[in-house]
Formats: sequence, C-alpha cells, structure tokens
Amino acid sequence: MAEGLDSLNYLSTDDILAIHELIVESNEDTEAGVASPGDIEYAVEHIREGHFGHVPESFHEKAFQLLRLIVVNHPFVDGNKRTALMSIRVFYALNGLEFAYDRQIKEILKTLATDETNVEKEVVFSYLREHTEPLEPEYKATIELWLAQIMDAERFPDDIGPGLSESQSHGEPNGYDSDSRSNN
Repeated sequence: MAEGLDSLNYLSTDDILAIHELIVESNEDTEAGVASPGDIEYAVEHIREGHFGHVPESFHEKAFQLLRLIVVNHPFVDGNKRTALMSIRVFYALNGLEFAYDRQIKEILKTLATDETNVEKEVVFSYLREHTEPLEPEYKATIELWLAQIMDAERFPDDIGPGLSESQSHGEPNGYDSDSRSNN
C-alpha cells in the first residue's frame, strides 16, 4: 500500500463512470443512466480533499466514504451498490491491497442504502481492515501496468488515448452474492 495518505492513488469521476458502465454491460437487468453526475464528483472530491471541515483521516475511512457516498447519494439510475463495491475494490487495488469481502458486505450495503444512521462506522472500518491484505506480487505488477496506462492516457486527448481490449474489460464478476470472495 502507498506509504502515506498524500501518496494514494485515487479514482476519478471518469473511472467510477467506467466501472458503472462495465456493471451495466455485464448485467442485462441493470438499467443504464446517471441520475446525478454531481454526486459522483462530490464523492471523488470528498475522499481526496474532504468537505465541510472533515477530511477522511485514514485509508479505510476514505474507502468507507467512497462506498457510502455512492450508495447513499444514489448517483446512478441502477447498480449503485455494485458500483460502490467495485469502486472500493479498484481503489484498494490501485493502492496495493486486495479487498477480499464476504457476504457481510451485502448487509453493509443494504443498510447504507436503506438506513444510513444504523451503520456503525467503526464496525465498517474494522471490517474493511480485516478484509484487506497486500496484493500478491503478480497482481501488483498488473496494477502498476494499469497505473502506467492511466498516466499515458492522461497525456492524450480523449479520442486518442489507449483503451482496454475486449478481454481486459470482461474478466471479473462484479456481484456481491457469492458466498465468499476470500480464500479464508
């Protein structure tokens, strides 16, 4: 993982939109559409800079806030919980960690979506800490390659930058209904 909070790799608004697009493409019952683009921008800004005098202080708090803001603010027409989950998985991966969640994440997501006041932040922070571990070396190399491609893409206009191949964009399921995502 990156050493300090200043050296973290963050998702951009476009990254979250791309994650959502992949979720829509891989789930025919998921309706496409962005209901509130400003809420996505807000989530991205909040985990980087904070708002209203509050800046997330730890890496796991940043992940929680990203998850919470996408689920609670409901910026997409459909697929908000899945987009939030995949967004924090990518956020962790970009920073050298694997988020190996289990079925408990489904309850956290449901509670955030239906009654945020019943979510105990410290319990979720603990859950996030317990379910993250350093990426295996072969995955770290892949993440470093992705980061290099992202940096290269940022140097080109949108219509010229490198894109993902078909095989790269459809490799991993994004649901959270599996019994376990970890090898524990």
